Amino acid sequence: MSIAPDFDSMYAADPDPWEVATSWYERRKIDIALASLRRQRYRFAWDAACGTGELASHLAGRCERVLATDMSAVAVSLSTRRLQPLPQVSVTQSHLPSKPTALEERPDLIVLSEVMYYLPPADRAATYALVDEVAAPEADLLLVNWAPQPEDAYASGLAVFNEANDTLNALGWGRLVTHTDIEFVLGCWSRDLPETIGR
Repeated sequence: MSIAPDFDSMYAADPDPWEVATSWYERRKIDIALASLRRQRYRFAWDAACGTGELASHLAGRCERVLATDMSAVAVSLSTRRLQPLPQVSVTQSHLPSKPTALEERPDLIVLSEVMYYLPPADRAATYALVDEVAAPEADLLLVNWAPQPEDAYASGLAVFNEANDTLNALGWGRLVTHTDIEFVLGCWSRDLPETIGR
C-alpha cells in the first residue's frame, strides 16, 4: 500500500517542490479552478490543503475571509509568510480528516486541491463526511486532482474524482461543474442547486 510522502521534509528541502508559484500547469489549473466557482463572492472559504498558499492567495480576491490549513508545519510556516499581506486570510495547521479548531463557522466554499489521493480510503471517507457536516447549507465544494496516480499516493486523481462524485451524490450534493483534460480533473459540487439556469 502506498504511503503519503513526508511533506515536512519535502517543503524543508524545497519551499516550492511542485513549482506552484511558477509552472504553467499550476497557473492554468488555478485559473480554471477560479473560473469554475459559480459565485462571484463567497463569505468564508476553507482551503483544506493549502501547501504554500498560492491558491489561497487567489481565493482571497473572491472571499471575505479564507481559512488556509495544511498538515505540514513547514507548509503552514511558508503559507503564513506568503499570505501575511492579506489580512482576510488566516493560516493554521490541521490534518484531514480532523476538523480544524479554527473552523468556527460554516464555510460556504470548501476547497480540496491535490490532497485527497494522499489519504487512505478510510480517511477519504471521513473527509467527505466532515465536509458534509461543516459546510454551510449553500456551500460549494471544489475538488481538484492531478488525473494520474502520483507514485506516493493511494489512488489516481481520476479514481478519487469518481469516488467523490458517488459519495457526495449519496450525501445530497449535486455536481455543477466538471473539467477533465489530460492533466487534471476538477469538479464543483453543491447542496444548493440553482433553480434557474443562465440568470
